[in-house]
Amino acid sequence: MRRSAILGLAAAAVLAAASLAAAEGLRWELGFKHDTPSWVRIPAGEKTVISWYMTYEVENRTGGTRQPAVRAVLLTDTNKQIGDCGCPLTLKAVKAKTGAKEYGTASDLRKGIEDGKKASCLATFGPVDDLAKRIELRVYGLMDPVTMVKGKQIYEERYWSAKYERKGDEFGRTEDPWKLVSSGWATEEPKAGK
Repeated sequence: MRRSAILGLAAAAVLAAASLAAAEGLRWELGFKHDTPSWVRIPAGEKTVISWYMTYEVENRTGGTRQPAVRAVLLTDTNKQIGDCGCPLTLKAVKAKTGAKEYGTASDLRKGIEDGKKASCLATFGPVDDLAKRIELRVYGLMDPVTMVKGKQIYEERYWSAKYERKGDEFGRTEDPWKLVSSGWATEEPKAGK
């Protein structure tokens, strides 16, 4: 009986600490660094095709193990939306290009990243519209979507946004470099009700 009372008090203390943190509006946020999207050639039958990718690093300094559902998306000014497809051929080509032995993926992050650890990852997008002059990179899942505001639980989808542009004509478009225009946290607007 005494042991169960002690365990009950310990559980109550943990819940009280969690409630206090939630009441103060605290939520976890993972550290994030990324490179400018780039490209490699990958085999496609007897030819090769261009596949775009982005390397990034996620760091967990949140005080606990996290299992983030990281999702990277490229949006073009030509109304295309290209999600991270986890292409193994692109992963292999990027390893050969960069000399890196290992890159994780968004699915690897879902298995968990311990507190104090970093993970080097790769997002693969396949072909990006050659006519695009502007792209926006959005990375979701780096911040806890639930927060407390005045004692009420609020769901707020925040994502990392990086906007790029490139100049040049339609010839040799892939070789035209992307230039970072702006980056920072943004909030997803709620979808209108039906």
